[in-house]
Amino acid sequence: MLTKKQAEKLIKIKGESRGVNLKIDFEYVLEQKGDQALKKVEENMTLLGFPLRYKKINQMDFYPIGIEVITLLTIKDVLRLNEEGLEKMGEAVVKFSIFMKVLMKYFGSLELIAKEVPKIWKDHYTVGSLQMPDFSAKDRFAILEQKGFKIHPVYCSIHKGYFLKATQMVVKKIGTCEETKCMFRGDPYNEFLLKW
Repeated sequence: MLTKKQAEKLIKIKGESRGVNLKIDFEYVLEQKGDQALKKVEENMTLLGFPLRYKKINQMDFYPIGIEVITLLTIKDVLRLNEEGLEKMGEAVVKFSIFMKVLMKYFGSLELIAKEVPKIWKDHYTVGSLQMPDFSAKDRFAILEQKGFKIHPVYCSIHKGYFLKATQMVVKKIGTCEETKCMFRGDPYNEFLLKW
């Protein structure tokens, strides 16, 4: 269970996250467990000293990235999610995501997606970068590199699920996602290998 002291450290993390990221996390709670679970998340956020209300989140505003981490960890606690549960959450929030709607606009072209991914990332986060340095429609794989984003390990599972589902929606095939490099394991950046 996240403590107030831990939350106070997390809020100091440098960087910001677009409100839409928070909004889709709350929408996941609402869809999966309903109003009572949403209220519990909001109550726990208040107890931690960071009152955040789903209906008051402005999707286009930037919020401290620490607020997003605290929100994700609070959701993890309230819904009792393990690593697999966080991956499933990452998969599920794709349908709420503006990021995914933009990617779908470039459906079928990995080249265009590779070009747009860094721009879309910068629209959502003021820290780190995301790029797709290697991909092949023929060999059915893509590599995503996330640099400068050593925020919290909760993102490893969330993004693994998110990138997997986003890829499946784009290529229209069942696939896999493996986190092949992780800054929390000592690697210089996070890397995800997607196959379909």
